Amino acid sequence: MGRLILAAACALALQPLGALASPAPSPPLSGILAPAPSADFVESDPTVPGVFEGPFDAKAFVADVGSGNAAAIQNTLERDGFVDGYGRTWIQKVSRHVLLEYVMAFGDRAGAKKWIASAQLADKSDPNYQHAISLTGIDAYYGAHFFYTRSKAYGDGFAFVKGNDFFTLIFVSPRDDLGNAAANQTKVQFDMAPAYTIPPSQSSPRDSVAYNAGRLIVPVILFALLIGIVGFVVGMVRRSQRRPAIAAGGLQLSADGRYWWDGQAWKDSELEVPAAAQRSADGQQWWDGRIWRPVPQPQPPS
Repeated sequence: MGRLILAAACALALQPLGALASPAPSPPLSGILAPAPSADFVESDPTVPGVFEGPFDAKAFVADVGSGNAAAIQNTLERDGFVDGYGRTWIQKVSRHVLLEYVMAFGDRAGAKKWIASAQLADKSDPNYQHAISLTGIDAYYGAHFFYTRSKAYGDGFAFVKGNDFFTLIFVSPRDDLGNAAANQTKVQFDMAPAYTIPPSQSSPRDSVAYNAGRLIVPVILFALLIGIVGFVVGMVRRSQRRPAIAAGGLQLSADGRYWWDGQAWKDSELEVPAAAQRSADGQQWWDGRIWRPVPQPQPPS
């Protein structure tokens, strides 16, 4: 009987809601994320594939973090009243710390608070979860400390709701040296965030039946989503740890030779060739300072 009820609830929760018009966030989300805490953090290039940088909708968010159950998570976001999202990512060169920030605007505060409740439950279910971390001055929030055993990386993250907006800030490091970095940055973000980007007078209430049925499956699918986010950030830490090698001609390559440094970020040589690299007469090969390599071919449109 329990399984039949859960199956019915899942089927109901995955049904799209009727279109509910929501106003665009004001001020726009692109202007409300806090800058990195110091000038030695370098922001990621938004044109690099897979980088969490810039605006996103529900579909793009799920795709960017590479989570399973994409359709279910997208439907859950939209059911909770997701309107718009924006993310930024920085890497600190010396410490190899990665900072990921993103904000999601929901049609009302209830949707944002439902999302944070499920996120907290999912984080506590993560086998990499170590313990809660706290701060003062913010009511609707939670914090968590992680040790990612597979990649040997440490993470501190906070999530909070302010008005109709859900904010997440995550620091990841190859060492257990984050201290109060996440807490301090979260306080800066909270103070900088507006009271609302969609005021209550313009909010879009959720359909109560689908809203409540969705509560049964949100923790399960959101856990899969958060695993994707963690994997993304830890991956950036691992990429930032690549030891550079200087090839003849001054081109800076990673130790495995696959990535080259453009002065701000690592670029994948299987996708992009340095603009200054020497090419063969037929244009099919480029010289990395040690060997000739094939020039990547353009990918056909999907």
